[in-house]
Amino acid sequence: MVGCYKHISKIGNEEEVNMDMLETDKDVYNFFHEEKKMSCKNINVSNIDYTPIYQKESLKYFNYIKEIVEKEIKDSLKVEEIKTTTILKNNERLEELQRLFGLQQFKCNEEYILVPASDFGVFSLYEDMDFKKEQLPMRVYEFAKCFRVEDKKKDPLKRPTTFNLPDIHCFINQNVYEEVLNHLSIYGKILKILEISYFISLRISEKEYKEKKEILKNIAKELKEDIIINIVPSSIKYWESKFKYVYKDSNNDYIQLSTVQVDYKTSNIFNIKMEGKNIKIIHSSIGSMERLLYSYLDK
Repeated sequence: MVGCYKHISKIGNEEEVNMDMLETDKDVYNFFHEEKKMSCKNINVSNIDYTPIYQKESLKYFNYIKEIVEKEIKDSLKVEEIKTTTILKNNERLEELQRLFGLQQFKCNEEYILVPASDFGVFSLYEDMDFKKEQLPMRVYEFAKCFRVEDKKKDPLKRPTTFNLPDIHCFINQNVYEEVLNHLSIYGKILKILEISYFISLRISEKEYKEKKEILKNIAKELKEDIIINIVPSSIKYWESKFKYVYKDSNNDYIQLSTVQVDYKTSNIFNIKMEGKNIKIIHSSIGSMERLLYSYLDK
């Protein structure tokens, strides 16, 4: 893992993490938390085959989780609900976005791809848009169907080939981290309703950390949560900062659930502006329904 680690406590104190063997979020989490052995008494989630997971009891749980997720999002945020296509004709902008995402393309043929994330449909919908100042922030919400090239036999719920993603994209020009805090608060509330335990980690560029450190301390205090921070030399992929809600399952594996990402690059690729000026985009999701279902069944 590149960069260094820091820890901001729920009361806003910052401290260095001085260990030579810290390579992953898991190592950092275990540095601050005593390992607990857990067992799943009622169901072995890893043995669920992908094909029947939406049948009978699992479908009931899926719909229960979806109802909670959508209610909390729509009650807490002013969102415009949209629906984009799952198949797109490939082009240079999508190719560049694909490279930033670092995903293998799910090609239908030489011309068309299945979308690996809702971003591809959302940004295609709003490309070359020039917003007026009073239109921002604008939040679009989609319960999206996404496709990834994955080994579904290995992790049928954690890494399925097809998954459902309750996804928010916020086009914004100011008060970016106030918006981030709102989304983090909503996702924390949802996970608490579902009784899914979590910890929060953040990967952030060194420049962004220096500029936003006091704001990040305030976020930790507002959430009343510790935040494990990985500071990297420069931006990664398309984002400057990426908050993650992570679930530790009964096998001591770490499952990334919710993410809130601050993006300064994508608006340039798709020429999305506000009165001729570049804007920022917040990518935000409670996580795929399949991973939420996995975590809910596991706990």
